[in-house]
Amino acid sequence: MFFHIDESGNTGNNLFDEAQPRLSYGVLSSKRNVDALCLSTHKKILKEIGQPQIHANELGFGGLVKIADHLIELQERMEFDFDYYFIEKPDYALVLFFDAVFDAGLNEAVKWDVYWTPMRYLVIHKLSILFDEKLLRESWRLCIAKRIERYTDDIVNLLSEVRDRVVQSGLDARSVEIIVDAMNYGIANPLHLDFGHPDQKMISPNAVGFQFVVSCIARRVRKKRRKRANSIIVDRQNQFNNAQIGTHYNLSRISEGIRKAPQKEKDIYLNHPLFSTFEKSEILNEGLSDKELTISKSSDSIGLQIVDVYLWIANKIVSGQELPYELWNLWSMFVDRSTIDGISLDGMAARFKTFERTLPKLEELSEEQKKVVAQSVEAHRKKVQALGSDKHSEA
Repeated sequence: MFFHIDESGNTGNNLFDEAQPRLSYGVLSSKRNVDALCLSTHKKILKEIGQPQIHANELGFGGLVKIADHLIELQERMEFDFDYYFIEKPDYALVLFFDAVFDAGLNEAVKWDVYWTPMRYLVIHKLSILFDEKLLRESWRLCIAKRIERYTDDIVNLLSEVRDRVVQSGLDARSVEIIVDAMNYGIANPLHLDFGHPDQKMISPNAVGFQFVVSCIARRVRKKRRKRANSIIVDRQNQFNNAQIGTHYNLSRISEGIRKAPQKEKDIYLNHPLFSTFEKSEILNEGLSDKELTISKSSDSIGLQIVDVYLWIANKIVSGQELPYELWNLWSMFVDRSTIDGISLDGMAARFKTFERTLPKLEELSEEQKKVVAQSVEAHRKKVQALGSDKHSEA
């Protein structure tokens, strides 16, 4: 298996560039090595466009239409698969706020299922009602701060504003209770939360988005029944290539660790409620190897130039633009096999709905089951009261 990976919409840790609100990755894969097998066709394309390499943004629709027949020829010969992953940057900032504040291992006022099950997606949607860009910017600033102990007052001010907004929001009483409890605890214990990070690049959309890419590589290797990837070539992009390499290395080590863990520990991990909608092979990243990434200039790789085209087309479609017939014909050759996924409010809503379909309906619950749930909620309420954080409710 041969992989070529490109990204688009890179603004680093600036999540609020209106011109580029989305970071996206394209993953081109094939059982054949396009860099070795398609030199003659590539040479014809370069001669036709009069350029040293294929670059979709420079060619635009008009230029790509002119070489569409050649691109289709390459697609037919190489049988490329293409997968598309994206991060809506403002939505990502909101997710980071949720992770910083609602981690049930850090915030004692958060009930475990709010954080450790797909219920998290529902809470994030509730939070989205409360946040405007100004509040998101402040939250993101605190999430990436290197010395968070300097920003205690800023954390308190941020959480106080969120608490004030939820009280006035008109959300249902239980949602208000969950959010207020979490904010109150954080206001009382700001440094207990998970704001701040020593390496800003490792929590950038670029590094986090690359987690999808790593999982994609494993999935494609499994589907093609290969033992490992022959090569993984990533477009050179100096600022975040090291973070991408680190992400790939860390996930491959985690995957190996889980595979080698005692069965009892493995079962606990695989049956975690947060993974309830995932297949075991997906959780284990079966097919992922420790094959090192190769960082290359796009001018040195035909595959990188092709994935640049496919990624450009995908971004146009996601943005609602219509494709010329010739490019739509190309797109239709592989899209039915493509995976499209990412971090967005819409995506999280879809994940929650998938989870919700696995739950019994309320009328199907026995009185005993309802009683157990009510007792669990009441026990948590008593725990929160015992924390004494409610005394800060007027702060």
